[in-house]
Amino acid sequence: MEKIFRIKSLVSAAVVVSGLVLTGCSSDSGSSVTSPNGIYTGNITGGDVSSNGIEEKAIVYGFRMMVLSNKADGVSQIFDNNLSESTVSLTGTGMRYGASGVDLNEVGYDGSFSSGQSIVVNFTELTTGAITLPSGTMNLVASTSLYSKGSDLSRLAGTWTGTFVVGSQMVLNIDASGVIGGSSGDQGGGADCGFTGAFNVLEASVNVYAVNLISDGGSAFGCFVSAGTYTGLAWTEGDTNGTLVLMAADGNRGRAVVLTKN
Repeated sequence: MEKIFRIKSLVSAAVVVSGLVLTGCSSDSGSSVTSPNGIYTGNITGGDVSSNGIEEKAIVYGFRMMVLSNKADGVSQIFDNNLSESTVSLTGTGMRYGASGVDLNEVGYDGSFSSGQSIVVNFTELTTGAITLPSGTMNLVASTSLYSKGSDLSRLAGTWTGTFVVGSQMVLNIDASGVIGGSSGDQGGGADCGFTGAFNVLEASVNVYAVNLISDGGSAFGCFVSAGTYTGLAWTEGDTNGTLVLMAADGNRGRAVVLTKN
């Protein structure tokens, strides 16, 4: 069975968060799946060739779809889209953020969701950002076992480190209740920016967390995460849940990072 979904305009991250808790069906295996909710991996063809990563990681939950392109030296591009159920093709608009987090492009989509299996999305730039984004296609395959492993805030407790800009690391300290504290600066010990916020479980049965990340902006150099409140989604990977994939945006800027537990 195949069910098709429409992507509609992303108005603001705050609006999308409201949709996160309003999701209906969320089964993630077999032909009974009627929602694209899940975790996906795959590749991008076309687009910004210099930024297309060694692997694409995507998450769909509660009408939000976020995609990152993970290169060996960090995240290169992020797509943030708002989904709505429809009986027609998967079309609409979303946002693309470049490696700096602010190279904003509005992107149009046309694609389809194959129930419990895959998502194929063709994208075309509508509004040019700092870097022109040629048309391309996302080919994403569902990781059903990863999505269905459940969530628990105790998994996130500890210190996590990841590179999100060449020469710059994000460090997040997360306690057993999901509360965030951390810093971000260059690897040589340059200027930092502070983080607060929290992770929250959305459904204990699926491996998805809501994240609210607040950056103080730090100094003009070394922080690379502008002051503001970013909302998004995250999940853990690996047999010991030692990898944390985090994506967040505020409607004008976006950041994503793959973190490793220290």
